Amino acid sequence: MEKGRRAIDDEQKEVRRQTILDTAWQLYQQHSYETLTIADVAQATGLAKGTIFLYFKTKEALFLVVVEQQLESWFFEVNGVLESLAGRATIPQIAALFNDSLGKRPALTRLLAILHTLLEQNIDESAARQFKRMLKEHFLQTGNWLEKSLPFLGLGQGAHCLLQCYALVIGFWHLTDAAPIVRRVLQEEEFQMFALDFAREFPLAMQSLLYGLEHEAHLKKEV
Repeated sequence: MEKGRRAIDDEQKEVRRQTILDTAWQLYQQHSYETLTIADVAQATGLAKGTIFLYFKTKEALFLVVVEQQLESWFFEVNGVLESLAGRATIPQIAALFNDSLGKRPALTRLLAILHTLLEQNIDESAARQFKRMLKEHFLQTGNWLEKSLPFLGLGQGAHCLLQCYALVIGFWHLTDAAPIVRRVLQEEEFQMFALDFAREFPLAMQSLLYGLEHEAHLKKEV
């Protein structure tokens, strides 16, 4: 095969691959992960089901890349704001930034909630390594901007703080994204204490985490 022809074929394959990813993301925003199938993605793209599997070995592998692309978009937005706040951010500002940016991406938050329990359960080692490497790079980069925005965070502490916030996102989403039957039960006065709202609880928990780290940093300076 001629070099020019190979380049065109590679470009066409990449366009098709991105079309599959974009379609999967669009469908996921309308359906649950459990009900969405590879056949649905194939039908929406006008491709054969077997063609989808040429690009992604499993449904989980497909949505792992969807998560990766959506996270990259989220990190890009957050980094831009953190850069503008470098050296003069407040803890409530940072908590609001994370909450508001995630609030605009509810489907991403839903995906993060099933990342470890579903998506990572049926992928190969290469895909797992690639995803973790991507996540590590973004955590280090955004963690660095977080340290510049909140000077009480020490070197390398920003990335670990992001990991803790990531855990808060997953935990609170599981608590607040109740099944339809449970939501009806939670409307009863007896169970109101369990009716949590992600947009309210997550930023409060993140602020508590950051204030705790700030207090710890001050204590270390006094020793």
